[in-house]
Amino acid sequence: MTDFLSEPAFEIGRRLEIRESYAWFVVLRPAEEEDALANFVADLSAVLDQPVRVVHSFGSSFEKLRNDLNGPAGDPVLIPDLEQADAERWRALDVNRSAWLREGAVVLWLSAAGVTNLCSYAPNIKSIVGGSFFNLGTDGRAMTGAEHDQRIADLESHFQMNSAEVIRQAESGVLPTEPHFVEWLVLLDRGDLV
Repeated sequence: MTDFLSEPAFEIGRRLEIRESYAWFVVLRPAEEEDALANFVADLSAVLDQPVRVVHSFGSSFEKLRNDLNGPAGDPVLIPDLEQADAERWRALDVNRSAWLREGAVVLWLSAAGVTNLCSYAPNIKSIVGGSFFNLGTDGRAMTGAEHDQRIADLESHFQMNSAEVIRQAESGVLPTEPHFVEWLVLLDRGDLV
């Protein structure tokens, strides 16, 4: 039986039950993506007991994106292609963030590099997300305990620092904004420090 408490789709669904509106989440997608997006959308749709609508942003004008997000405004949507946004696009999205605000949930599907861009170029959108970051394993499901521990051990070994030092540096604002450090903070359940 699946441990739903370790499943990002279940956790997002649970948070949506608590919040009434304007819920924003970031899902840190796995590197090998094959069916991860489709599986996650199916899992989240099942947990929420309603379809999750996928809205593409790349190549869309702000007006089209606003219309796509708000038609209808109450269903959950997932935006899978912000990975392709450059600094200018992120800044423009951030300035026009009021067009994104909607009653239903917004889930941003990003890599660690995409999260870094979000944090670097769209601080207002990042503040709306807050600490609601979730990390998927390589199969598109929640990372197993072993995968989680191994990835943290790999990061500690590669950067020659421990997780406590990463948290200290993030809290003091001196941690580099490289994608690996973003991923590390998410793995440590400290998305609030990203």
